[in-house]
Amino acid sequence: MKLLILGATGNMGQRLLAQGLARGHAVTAFVRNRAKLGQQLGHATPQGLTVVEGNTDDAAALRAAMTGQDVVINCAGYVGDGPAFIALVDRVVTQAEAALGPGGRLWLFGGAAALDVPDTDLMGADLPGVPALYRAHQTNARRVAASSLDWSMMCPGPMVASASGEARADLRVSRDVWPFQPPGITRWLPRVALSLAFKQHMPELVVSYDDVAGVLLDHLAPGGRFSRARVGVALPPGQRGEKVYQQGGKTVKVG
Repeated sequence: MKLLILGATGNMGQRLLAQGLARGHAVTAFVRNRAKLGQQLGHATPQGLTVVEGNTDDAAALRAAMTGQDVVINCAGYVGDGPAFIALVDRVVTQAEAALGPGGRLWLFGGAAALDVPDTDLMGADLPGVPALYRAHQTNARRVAASSLDWSMMCPGPMVASASGEARADLRVSRDVWPFQPPGITRWLPRVALSLAFKQHMPELVVSYDDVAGVLLDHLAPGGRFSRARVGVALPPGQRGEKVYQQGGKTVKVG
């Protein structure tokens, strides 16, 4: 298939590029800095890779790069950018509709806060204690759901580098809801209890960039299991991951 990766030099974009080429896809990398990608690759442009230098702020450049592709994958943007991230995703969706037409295949990234709480009408972003910045994922999910595209939104929790560099095949993968079942009957639990359950299960959501790239590439085709859906991923039952990162000037540890 012909894949366009927006943000191909980022942590996720690099993994998708490498795994996509390894699977025999024709990959176009849309990057702001061709030289940076060249440094990351460390050698001549691999067979099957086309590099397009451009800016995701440029709607015309996005549309031109998307035209003729089988699948567009957006890895660009960062939720911490707030309104700018929402505007970027809106621009990507708008240009994908124009370039690919109704039913065009688009993958994009959100976060676990954009998944529904099982058996409720709540998203994780609606729960108390979930940082407000993650509501951007909720907004983006609603934007792409209103489009005519055959879209999928990958919604992982915290991601880390894989120790082996390989994608594992034993993840729990869910459609639209948390990839774990919280205790009790969720529709009767108060929001604060649901928020506590979300926090307690968060270490199960710590997966690797390689894992997530593998799941995405397994479901590229249109009309599949995750057509017009959000996708949750978690480690196998009983396994927990760990990640330490900075958020809002504070050190946050998961796991």
